Amino acid sequence: MITIINSMKRFCLCGTKVFFVLVLFGACALPAYTQENLWKELNDKATSLLQKKRYADGIKAGEEALKVAKNTFPPGNTCIADSMNLLGILYRTYGRYDEAGPLFHQALTIYKESSGPNHPNVANVLHELAEMYLLQDKYAEAEPLYKQSLVIYENAFGPDHSSVVDALNRLGDLYQDQKKYAEAIPFYKRALAIEEKTLGADNPDLASSINNLATLYYYEGDNTMAESLYKKALEIYEKEYGKDHPLIATILEKMAEFYEGTGRKNKAKQLTQRAKKIYSNYQK
Repeated sequence: MITIINSMKRFCLCGTKVFFVLVLFGACALPAYTQENLWKELNDKATSLLQKKRYADGIKAGEEALKVAKNTFPPGNTCIADSMNLLGILYRTYGRYDEAGPLFHQALTIYKESSGPNHPNVANVLHELAEMYLLQDKYAEAEPLYKQSLVIYENAFGPDHSSVVDALNRLGDLYQDQKKYAEAIPFYKRALAIEEKTLGADNPDLASSINNLATLYYYEGDNTMAESLYKKALEIYEKEYGKDHPLIATILEKMAEFYEGTGRKNKAKQLTQRAKKIYSNYQK
C-alpha cells in the first residue's frame, strides 16, 4: 500500500513538472507566433501601399517589416528575403538606388541558397534588379538579368506564362530605349504571339502592343508591315470601343505620323483631323 502511495506522489510531482514545462513552452512560443503575424501584417501593408502608389508610407511599413523579420526568423530565412525584395522595390520608386541595390542582392543570395538558382523567386529578384538598372539607363547591367529571369520563368512555368510575356516585353523595351529596333522586334513579336494565343487575337488589351510594334517596323523601314499592324490595332479598338473613343485617337496620331513620314500627306492630314475631333468631343 505504501509503495502505491509513493508511486502516486511521484506521478503527481512529475505531472506538475510536465504541466509547468508545457506552460513555459507555450509562453515562449506565443510571442514568436505573434511576431510572425506582425511581420505578415506589415509586409502585406507595405505591399498594399505600393500598389496604391503611397510609396512614402510603404517605405515606413516595409522598413518595419524587415526589422521584425530579422528579429523573428533565423538568418537565411526566405521571409527576410521577401521583405528585402519588397523594400528594394519601394526604395527604387523613390530613386534610392544605393539602398535598393544591396537589398536586392541580399535577397537574391538568400533565395539561391534556400531554393536553388532556378527558383521563380530568384527570377523575380533578377527582374526587379534589372528594372532598377534600366531606370538608370544601365543597359549592359540590365540585359543579362532580364535574360536570366526569362530562362528561369520559361523552365518553371512554361513558354506561355504571363511572367514570360513580361520579361519578353521588358527586353523589347530595353532595346527600344537604345533605338535598337531590329533587336527589340523579335521580343515584342513573341510576347504578342503568346498573348494572342492566351487572350485571343481580337482582345483590346493587345492593341497597344500591336501599335507599338507597328511603330518599330516603321522605324526599321518595313512600311508594309507597319501599315498592316496599325490598321489591325485600329480595327481592334474600333470594334471594342466604337469609332470616337480617345484610344482610337492615339492610334490615329501614330498612323498620321507614319503616313506623313512615308510621303502620304493627305492621308496623314485626314487622320490628324479625325484625332483632333475625337479629343475635342471628349473635352466638351
